[in-house]
Order: sequence, then structure tokens, then C-alpha cells
Amino acid sequence: MTSDIKNEVRHFIIEELEWPGDSDQLGDGVSLIDEGVLDSLNLLELAHFLQSHYRIRVEDIDVVAQNFETLDAIEAFVASRLPTSSSPVAQ
Repeated sequence: MTSDIKNEVRHFIIEELEWPGDSDQLGDGVSLIDEGVLDSLNLLELAHFLQSHYRIRVEDIDVVAQNFETLDAIEAFVASRLPTSSSPVAQ
């Protein structure tokens, strides 16, 4: 499931947040903040996507670089919020 999280979030970043480079350049450890992908508006869009797609709550206190800087960090954050038997909402 965890690699699915990375792939789904990667797809969202490329398609919805308009990743500026080639898709193969969006590695798991690339800083989305340093690359200019996650500004305040895009961070809110990403948080909304995670809430609706994975049925998790993202509190204001959760919206920090530690949770959203990289795909690895986003995956860990989402995985920590998922119930063990949860699956993403069908699109």
C-alpha cells in the first residue's frame, strides 16, 4: 500500500500541482518545498487531496515541512493516519 501512496501522490503533484520537470525527476526524496512545488496554496490543495482520497484528517498542526517536504514524508504521514484495513476512495 505504501508505494501506492507515493505513486498516487506523485501523479497528483505532476497533474494537479504542475510539477515543472520530467516525471522521472520527481524522486521519493526530492524536496517539494525547495523545488517550489509546495507553496501555501498548493500545500492546501495537497492536504485536501489526502483528506478526500485517503479519508484521513489533516489538522492545521500537521501542515509542516516534516510531513510534506518529500514523497517519503507524505507517505509516512498518510500511512500513520490510515486505519490498518483502509483503502483509498475510488476515483
